[in-house]
This record gives sequence, structure tokens and C-alpha cells, in this order.
Amino acid sequence: MYELPSLTIPMETDRNELFRGLKYELATLPLLVAAPILITIGFKAIKQQNNYLFLIVGIVLAITAIVLGILGIKIILNALFNSK
Repeated sequence: MYELPSLTIPMETDRNELFRGLKYELATLPLLVAAPILITIGFKAIKQQNNYLFLIVGIVLAITAIVLGILGIKIILNALFNSK
């Protein structure tokens, strides 16, 4: 019977970088909850009081959540799949 040659790929996870990426993701979670709430409050405030403050803060938090999420995923993927 033919045996396949065993391929061993040395993959070492950089734990410090992995934890750094997870910190970014944990920082993103509250922003993912707060941003849509503030945007909703902002649209209601525009109708009632013509106030744009909540809407602007909500949009800034949403953009920050997206950027932090992408950076966290990038750091985690680099920690898992980079061979040094």
C-alpha cells in the first residue's frame, strides 16, 4: 500500500500578538453596541430638537468600531499564520 509522505508545517502562534488582537476585538464589542443606539437616538433627536450631536457621535463610534475590528482581525491572522 502506498503511504503519503508526512508533511509537517511548523506553525507557531505568537501568543503576545494573539492577545493583542483579542484586546482590540474586546475593545470593539462595546462600540458595536453603542454606535447603533446613538445613531438611532441621533435620528430621533433630529426630528424633535434639530440636534445633530448624538448622530455625529454615533457615526464616529461606528467608524471607530469598524477600524478597530479590522485591525484586530489583521493582528490575529498575522499571529496565527506568520512564520518568523
